[in-house]
Amino acid sequence: MEHLQPSLTIDFAQLSEAGRKDENQDTVGARFPEGPALATKGVAIAIADGVSSSSAARQASQTAVTAILTDYYATPDTWRTGQSASRVIHSINRYLWSQSQNNVRQEGYLTTLSLLVLKGDKLFTFHVGDSRIYRLRAGQLEQLTRDHNQRIDKNTTYLSRALGADLSLEIDMESLETERGDIYLLSTDGLHDFIDHRTLTEKLQSSSDLEALTHQLHQLALANGSQDNISVQIARVDDIGTPSESDAITVLSRLPFAPLLKTGQTLDGLTVEKILHESERSQVYLVKTVDGTPLVMKTPSVNYEDDAAYIERFVRESWIGSRLANRHVVRVVEPPQTRTCLYYLTEYIAGPTLTQVINERAPLPVSDAVELAEQLVMGIRALHRKDTLHQDLKPDNVVVGAQGICLVDFGSCWVAGIEEMASPIAADKILGTLNYSAPEYRYGGPTGQRSDQFSLAVLMYEMLTGKHPFGEAYGKAMSLPQFQKIKYRSALQFNPLVPVWMDRALEKALSIQPGQRYEVLSEWLQDLKRPNPNWLTNRHKPIMERHPEKVWKGLAFAGWAVAAGLLVFIATR
Repeated sequence: MEHLQPSLTIDFAQLSEAGRKDENQDTVGARFPEGPALATKGVAIAIADGVSSSSAARQASQTAVTAILTDYYATPDTWRTGQSASRVIHSINRYLWSQSQNNVRQEGYLTTLSLLVLKGDKLFTFHVGDSRIYRLRAGQLEQLTRDHNQRIDKNTTYLSRALGADLSLEIDMESLETERGDIYLLSTDGLHDFIDHRTLTEKLQSSSDLEALTHQLHQLALANGSQDNISVQIARVDDIGTPSESDAITVLSRLPFAPLLKTGQTLDGLTVEKILHESERSQVYLVKTVDGTPLVMKTPSVNYEDDAAYIERFVRESWIGSRLANRHVVRVVEPPQTRTCLYYLTEYIAGPTLTQVINERAPLPVSDAVELAEQLVMGIRALHRKDTLHQDLKPDNVVVGAQGICLVDFGSCWVAGIEEMASPIAADKILGTLNYSAPEYRYGGPTGQRSDQFSLAVLMYEMLTGKHPFGEAYGKAMSLPQFQKIKYRSALQFNPLVPVWMDRALEKALSIQPGQRYEVLSEWLQDLKRPNPNWLTNRHKPIMERHPEKVWKGLAFAGWAVAAGLLVFIATR
């Protein structure tokens, strides 16, 4: 993802001293990555203050800072910053808590932790305890974190939240915009408890030499009576570094577009065996390597040679695919020779598309449809675990091979970790195919994993019936009121072999409002594979079982009506 790398420039200095204590129980650290990690993960700065009442305070703070600066960068690039950092912090907390529980000397591994992540034009804070993160902007100093302290009396406070204190942990998290010239200060209470807000503001504005400034603040805290460890980190954002659009286009254009290829032509040692697909947006070929290995080559359309957003999305496709490893998701492979044109390769899955299967066999036997749906769920969950939405689930993007279903085409994928990054190029919003995309993409509702769930349910419905669950009106609807007017058509109308409870599971997954669908795909799959007792009640039971009181009242009323009619008849004779 070379074209998405922001050249974030930060001046940084840090200092951590024992002060007047015999041991320094604070730990500070920072990581400034290079290459793709600078774009996908950003710069991480961490500070921790081991709780002094614990004899293992130093080990706790060192563990917290070391682990967060190592494990955060080991999380998938596709994860959003909040997901990556919070998962690692929870993992650290469980480790410290277990160390405390298993320690024969009953030592508590307790520490505060404050983490600042600078990523493009955004910042993210993660905080537990009473260490702090400040931001100085336009002469105004703002504390971005809240101290987790509980005051007992005028002179006594205790830490109400710390890593290692409990198996469950609440983390304060915030995301804000970053501006050039911002100064960020991280400190422990040995410093900020002994320098007032006004003085701290003046000091941060007084010098551009951050190294000297850390020593000045350290000496000032000592002079003001600090008896604790003193730790301080200062980061100044000199340049957010988001490249201009022209810069990005230059990088993207280093590789020329591949020409339209014909059967028998060779490119980079790959011989075209067959043209699989051609459209306005791309070309897809079946190619073979020198040793005869079949692969699929996708090339961008020359119609978009000057479209930066299109090029960025095309390059992103291969990046997404290369970070997925699941037998139900097509695998992106490296070319056998140096690439001379813009294209990417995937493994070749021999077999028909789901479109062909539906056209030739629908309605499929219920057991076959459920088996294919289960494999689709496995593939989609592999994307969701990487914080990625497919957004274009349709029969043409599903191949039914010898080993089962395989998802292909990442052209419309949404990746949380990428969306967080600043990009100079306007995003190319692709909503997938109208008949299969969830309605919220069109009426502007919240999108997420349940949006892919909707598309999966459409595929399942088509496998069982050969029809669309809402008919032709679905493709024409654009607003929420229009969607609310169209009604779900029971699968039983087109295939009486579909169980009632399965039809209800489909209807729920196809709800117009995302919040009315299943929370997770596993619940939907469970309801497809076995009867949900709730689906067997009310709606499809005989009316006598659903509303017995109404039936008896109706019968009683009919009886009285008949009796009255007879009396009238007798009286008139």
